[in-house]
Amino acid sequence: MESMDEKILEWKQQIKAGGTPPPAKEMLSQEEVSASIMEGALHMKYGTMEFEEIFIPEYALSTRLPKGFALMPEPVARAKYPFESRPKYIYSDPAYDTSLGFQYTPQPLQDDEVEAAKDAMLDMMTKFQPSNVWIDNGVKQVNDKTIGYLLFLSPALDGKVFNLVYLTAWRGKGLVCNFNCREQERRIWKPIAMGLMESLKEIQK
Repeated sequence: MESMDEKILEWKQQIKAGGTPPPAKEMLSQEEVSASIMEGALHMKYGTMEFEEIFIPEYALSTRLPKGFALMPEPVARAKYPFESRPKYIYSDPAYDTSLGFQYTPQPLQDDEVEAAKDAMLDMMTKFQPSNVWIDNGVKQVNDKTIGYLLFLSPALDGKVFNLVYLTAWRGKGLVCNFNCREQERRIWKPIAMGLMESLKEIQK
């Protein structure tokens, strides 16, 4: 039986050969995609993508991830994020070009400050990363927490990268999460990334 990591690699090759298809056999709403992720399986054009719940005890959080994603090896993480402030926990697909990272910030943050923090991040990134192409930003209520998010394309050596950055107040500090993938795969991964964001939950230590 084909493993999920093999399926993900196969789907990537099919996407590369055939363009950017919709994320499912029929176009699903974001609510349907998010619900499918929580149920553990999303039926897509190329087959079924399965999801599992993972835990990061240090951050007291759980989230859904596609099966086949695993912690990125340290040498790969250093090459992909060549700076000291890279996320501490980075989960990626077998090709290492689709990933989701988690990082605490040292600054204190409360739930009612999240929207202002999101706006400040947007202003800073607009100023210091003028090559970014901005898609959307906003605030959502997820599992009794306020989450601010930014959607944008950033330049890379071999094309553009699609990013979903989201932040929330987590036990009195800021938690920043960063999903990214190749721009060519954006139509598949964008609704999935939003669904992963909506699966974020606090766990009791």
